[in-house]
Amino acid sequence: MAEIESLGLAVRLGDGVLARRGFTAGTAEARLAQLRDLLADPEVAAIWCARGGAGALHLLPRLDRAWLRAMPKLLIGYSDATVLHAWLGQAGLASVHGPMVAWEMADGSYDRASLWHALTGAGAPWASGPGELRALAAGTAEGVLRGGCLSLLAALAGTPWALRAGAEPTLLFVEDVDERPYRVDRLLRQLRLSGALGGVVGIVFGEMRGCAPRAGEGYGLDEVLLEALEGLDLPVAAGLSSGHASRPVVALPLGVRARLACGDDGDARLRVMEAPVS
Repeated sequence: MAEIESLGLAVRLGDGVLARRGFTAGTAEARLAQLRDLLADPEVAAIWCARGGAGALHLLPRLDRAWLRAMPKLLIGYSDATVLHAWLGQAGLASVHGPMVAWEMADGSYDRASLWHALTGAGAPWASGPGELRALAAGTAEGVLRGGCLSLLAALAGTPWALRAGAEPTLLFVEDVDERPYRVDRLLRQLRLSGALGGVVGIVFGEMRGCAPRAGEGYGLDEVLLEALEGLDLPVAAGLSSGHASRPVVALPLGVRARLACGDDGDARLRVMEAPVS
């Protein structure tokens, strides 16, 4: 919390942040009540995930969009928080796929400029620099950034909270960690077969840490990604350091417009065009 306070922000610790029940931070009922209370509190401007939030999927059937109407909040986090990003996105609200309190904010391994812009709208929107992203398929696209952790997006397929085409085209951001290539392939094809990629005009993959083939297996992860997306005529990039990443984590706003440009020379650039707050 000290790092957050160093940014000039006041911190209120959630009542159940240290609770434990199996692999979750307390019962679904308790977590739901805590989330509802935070959404209703006029002094709370943002809800910042301490960790990934295993079991967030349990809450979806009990969430009520009416909680968001009076006082919308900014949500910051990644991993299982992807399902909450999806819920907020369907309500037309932006959120932030960004550093978590117990991890990146604890050791300072986050990108300060992108986080500050996401929280306040001050400064320039985040844009990747030369060599930060690699182009897997050339092209240019603009759309609303949506997405998150691949395994969670696949888990939402077939549910009311599944990724689906909106009124505007989607630039899809996808990342994960420690998934073997055959599982990455399966998860991507699950999204395709469910129709979730119907409104997608461009895809940006994260660092995909721990998802590469083992030494000597004779193929690369980029090859797996492109085969899973074969036949889709859209730009594809990889290497965005947001979420499960080994480099300073970028705070990537979801629900805002962005532009992806992938060149024939292998370089790719992603530029966020809006702030999630006004």
